[in-house]
Amino acid sequence: MDKYLSIITNFGCHGKCPYCIVRENGIKVPKSTVWGLDKLEEAINITGANIVSVSGGGDPLHEYSENPVVPMYHGMIMGVCRKLGIPLEMHTSYINSEFPYNLCKRVVYHLRDIGDLDKIKRHGNEIVRVVFVATEQLTEVDIAIISNKVHTSDQIDELSFRQMVDKDYQVRHWNEEFLVKGHKDGLWHYIEQKDYNIYYAENRIYTKFSEIGAELDG
Repeated sequence: MDKYLSIITNFGCHGKCPYCIVRENGIKVPKSTVWGLDKLEEAINITGANIVSVSGGGDPLHEYSENPVVPMYHGMIMGVCRKLGIPLEMHTSYINSEFPYNLCKRVVYHLRDIGDLDKIKRHGNEIVRVVFVATEQLTEVDIAIISNKVHTSDQIDELSFRQMVDKDYQVRHWNEEFLVKGHKDGLWHYIEQKDYNIYYAENRIYTKFSEIGAELDG
């Protein structure tokens, strides 16, 4: 059974998402530093994780080509994963980047625009997943169009829709009945909001996403 350790990064963000669970709920994801990976190997061993997943309080690939710390940081993660013989999964909204997507087991693209589906390209043998957040603006027609595009694509393997979380950290159930039915019919995955993984940020382990960086208030 897969057990994920999710590394939560903060290199900044493009700020283009109309919703943001981190921004709207004041989650204080600490700024990512290379020394914040000092205890990554220890955390993997402690948690028994067999997959490392990288996501963010912004986007883990933000300024990948402009900020030398970003590729160095990801290179260090890859080094630890290679040493321990465990795969890497990347979550990003950057479709085009110099990041070596092909070195990941899975790349998960978090998209906002349906047109971006046509821009997705596989870089190697990685599994490609796309995720859309179920916002109020995403209609049943939109969902059907997305599903059709994914199922006719030779570049995308998996499709998920994720519940939206509002500024009060409450789940919104937009189009839930339709999305649940599609999930049961095997058309897509419908992801309900909860803490599926154990989280790692700047040498600390967290069991709840909402608690990341809480110690910074002290």
